[in-house]
Amino acid sequence: MATRKDVADQAKVSVATVSYVVNHTKNVTPEVRARVEEAIKELDYRPNMIARGLAMKQTQHVAMFVNNLKNPYYSEMLAGAQTVASEHGYIVSIIMIDYSNQEEILKLAARGVDGVIVATASSDETAKLIGNSIPFAKCGDYVDIDYRSAIFESVKALKNHGHRKIAYLSGLKMNNRTHIRYKFVKDALKQNGLSCNPLLMIDGDERENTDEEAGKKAVRKLMESGEKFTAILALNDLMALGAITELHECGLSVPEDVSVIGCDDIQISRFCVPKLSTIDVSSFEIGSLLMKQLLGMIEHRRIEEKTVVAKYLERESVGDCPANL
Repeated sequence: MATRKDVADQAKVSVATVSYVVNHTKNVTPEVRARVEEAIKELDYRPNMIARGLAMKQTQHVAMFVNNLKNPYYSEMLAGAQTVASEHGYIVSIIMIDYSNQEEILKLAARGVDGVIVATASSDETAKLIGNSIPFAKCGDYVDIDYRSAIFESVKALKNHGHRKIAYLSGLKMNNRTHIRYKFVKDALKQNGLSCNPLLMIDGDERENTDEEAGKKAVRKLMESGEKFTAILALNDLMALGAITELHECGLSVPEDVSVIGCDDIQISRFCVPKLSTIDVSSFEIGSLLMKQLLGMIEHRRIEEKTVVAKYLERESVGDCPANL
């Protein structure tokens, strides 16, 4: 089995330089890096990851915290994170956390990982619990998602289809400071001269569930309110799909009676019937950017700020407002 010294001899560099290339700890010239990588390939050199981790006091292992493993959005984000992680010799584990047991979050953060990607709905709250105990990356710091233009475009599209009574299924607690999408929905309704009826703004439950069942429950609340509505904006695609199911069970058709828009553009949204109109937030790209941010923090490198601009995608679940409404 080839050793690091064998690689150094073949590439005509020092053992330290091979370490720099393998561990990504110092910059070397492109020519030197190419020689070392070619020697590694020819000799089939494989670093001893356990020994490397002990020497560097690193595990080359990071975790991604989520609070809904059923949402494919996180799977796509994980795929983006793992693609970048693999290029740097890291692996990523996905872990679901429960806000009802906050001590468990701290235990997980300390369980042999070099850093954490915080992808929970309440990322600021999770970040406070982690504190300075371990490096972490989350949206809103160096990586941001610009929902504003996409939400404004979706509301404008509904208005152009004749809709005036638009409901919002919040999923999360409706707070202007922490729930930026809720704020943008209200702003978009106002800019388009549409009413923001409080009875059509459906708050999240205590656990802030955002799955299909949460979408069904939110629609039941809408129906119980007695308020007329012809369109629904949902926090995410899962809630939107649950909303469509509940509407059908109430004898309403989508989009003939009610138009529905989700958010995230998970793969199933393109194949359900009707195909779901949604807001694409490029979850794969978000995952890769958050992983790059985390690696920069772990390796004490400069981090470049990035913004991903969300896009509204209109599909079959949006149609013209019924003539009698």
